[in-house]
Amino acid sequence: MLKSAICLALLCAAASTAAATNTPEGDLSWLSGEWCASQGDVRFEERWTPVSGGRLFAVSRSLRGDQLGGFEFLRIEARDGRWHYVAQPDGRAPTAFAAVELSPQRVVFENPQHDFPQRIEYWRDDLGLHALVSGPARAGEADLRFDYRDGACAAPAQVAGQPAAKGPPQTMAEVLAASSASDWRQPDPARTLYLELASGRVIIELAPSFAPQHAANIVALAREHYYDGLAILRSQDNFVVQWGDPNAEDPKARKPIEKAARALPAEFTRPNSADLQFTRLPDGDGYAPDVGFSDGFPAARDFSSRRAWMAHCYGTLGVGRDNDVNSGGGTELYVVTGHAPRQLDQNITVVGRVLQGMELLSSLPRGSAALGFYDQPGQRVPIERVRVAADLPPAQRSAIEVLRTDTATFAALIESRRNRTDAWYKHPAGHIDLCSVPIPVRNAAN
Repeated sequence: MLKSAICLALLCAAASTAAATNTPEGDLSWLSGEWCASQGDVRFEERWTPVSGGRLFAVSRSLRGDQLGGFEFLRIEARDGRWHYVAQPDGRAPTAFAAVELSPQRVVFENPQHDFPQRIEYWRDDLGLHALVSGPARAGEADLRFDYRDGACAAPAQVAGQPAAKGPPQTMAEVLAASSASDWRQPDPARTLYLELASGRVIIELAPSFAPQHAANIVALAREHYYDGLAILRSQDNFVVQWGDPNAEDPKARKPIEKAARALPAEFTRPNSADLQFTRLPDGDGYAPDVGFSDGFPAARDFSSRRAWMAHCYGTLGVGRDNDVNSGGGTELYVVTGHAPRQLDQNITVVGRVLQGMELLSSLPRGSAALGFYDQPGQRVPIERVRVAADLPPAQRSAIEVLRTDTATFAALIESRRNRTDAWYKHPAGHIDLCSVPIPVRNAAN
């Protein structure tokens, strides 16, 4: 398949009417060859042809298991006495970057007018070929580095997120009964919140690996007791419950903030980089090329954009904002209480999920005003306080454990929900949506 793609790239380039003229100085033959890099469960391949007629051609692709995640047609060609790097991700319109630095076994290309990236750098040393893709510092973008070794990538023995060997079909109850202590984890108290209502405690786990600035700011707001005395302002049927300051729109009447920020740059996505642990769901998804679970949270990723994000499933915690993407900071939060509104993905900063106490939110009376807001102050649900678990004595913390999402046990749980073998089921579906996979929580053993 890769050879065919390279041939296609060669034919397309050969058909171009733009002839390479004024071949620039500099030897780029050190790029030629097959190169492989690995980041987590993803393999990245680049195959560069030898220099011919002032051009080099390549196909770059990413693979997860045996499935193609994304591809790019690449070429380096001479234009007006300079080398130019031309990229066509997933066959889209080409983008050119002009060489600004060239030395033996190192070349740098730039395009200041492009959004991201604006700079592409290759160099070669005794360890192999390296690539650095970078751009301006801004929210939602981060530099990407690839360390390639010489040679083609080997096929993995096992696709991530699936059991190595299948035994007799199991129910979820059987999977959990067979789990070991190492299959469970206790949430980090430093990123666990207790939302205290008159009806009880809602336990929330924050996700700093996806939204570090917002997670830290929400912790800061909780520690200065900002949420204490605020209220749940909205309960929209089959959608969300939302809380915040009823006087947020009045600068004179709204609750003051001490050291935390009122607004932050949006964190809709994060790099799909090697440090992202990801257990892939084996079934397709309508909203993202690849979905699964990362660090206990339902998540999605795109190998073309090399971005990852948390998905809007039942219990997801998000940061409210206005039309300005940078207008949210955590003073206004919502929890999904209805069918997964995945259209919100990559449009709002998602910062965590509810681990326990969803029934206290989903059972609230629905607001009668537009979008489910309570139109009378007396209908609002007071928030007694929000505390960080780490700030409470151990005796006041809720001792719970969450099933890890990076184990063979969780992979078996996914399969048990894809193909239900409970006595009631007569036709296993052989498929499951991301937001239909439960992540069990249990009381911790004393």
